[in-house]
Amino acid sequence: MPTIPSDHPPVMPPPAQPYGPVQQPYVPLPPNPAYVAEKRSLRQSANYFGVAAILYFVVNIAASLFFGFLIQLVYRFTGRHLFGNSEVSYYLLNMGVYMLSFFVSFGAYLLFLKMPWKAAVPFRPVRIEKVLLSIPATFAFSVVGSILTSILALLFSITGYQPVTSDIQLPVTVPGTVLYFVLLAVLPPVFEEIAFRGILMQSLRRFGDGFALLISAIIFGLFHLNMVQAPYAFLLGLWFGYLVLRTGSLRISMALHACVNLSAGVMSFLMEGMTEQTLVIVNLIYIVFWILTGVASFLFLILRTRGPLGLYPARTLMRTGQKMGTYFSSVAMILALLAILYFMIQNFERVA
Repeated sequence: MPTIPSDHPPVMPPPAQPYGPVQQPYVPLPPNPAYVAEKRSLRQSANYFGVAAILYFVVNIAASLFFGFLIQLVYRFTGRHLFGNSEVSYYLLNMGVYMLSFFVSFGAYLLFLKMPWKAAVPFRPVRIEKVLLSIPATFAFSVVGSILTSILALLFSITGYQPVTSDIQLPVTVPGTVLYFVLLAVLPPVFEEIAFRGILMQSLRRFGDGFALLISAIIFGLFHLNMVQAPYAFLLGLWFGYLVLRTGSLRISMALHACVNLSAGVMSFLMEGMTEQTLVIVNLIYIVFWILTGVASFLFLILRTRGPLGLYPARTLMRTGQKMGTYFSSVAMILALLAILYFMIQNFERVA
């Protein structure tokens, strides 16, 4: 039977519906302008510090070469040392290079940030009782740092290398001894506390106190340029930074830093002529005493703290991990870290 043609097209069945909810196309949300601005500001700070760190190494090397050349030139033409004594010349050379490196690099960083000096270097009065109570805890942290250093040295020795440090040579004259303790226990507590707990940490507080404390302690440890002092300096950097944030003053960290460095210098003199057995006994007494008294003073100070460690919470859109990644991935900071890594590698020696 013939099919009768129709003016209407055939009716097609509806397409099969997928099981479950219908997937909507992904439309990325526009970036939060406040988040972008915060990230840009943090990256800028990191780049500024990276440039300052590179400047530190450049000035340090250039000043060492120049002052060393000047001392040799004077000795060559006069037959006398520039300051009348080779030991005095050695310490004055180190002091000049040290101060110039910090002054130029961190001064430049402060200028980059356009940060007022009073905001970068808080210097409020601190009660002497708080300083005295903090001394045992400070030495306890230094002992723990020394133990960590020993563990790291043991782990590195498996590879056939161990970390070393370029210690300041011990003096043999009275003028040399005075300059030795100035270089060890006066200049570092002033310049390093202004640089790391002052300018660097205070400049990062707008991104959160905890973040500023952590970054300043990491960089303080890295700036020692060797794995012998890095763990030790990192722990003390955390402790000093915490106390500065709690008191609002660099005076307490300067005083404690001076105590630690002065103690190290005195111990170097005392242990110079000791036998190996005596050294073991002295070190054991030193460790036990400061650990016990340090834990007691630390707990006492913490119990008196109001709030969660007494630090201001971060009021930022970025999480801590994001801030860390942003800070250490900036171009200038990467270059600075590569320079630090280079100098750290130089401070390894093959195990005999």
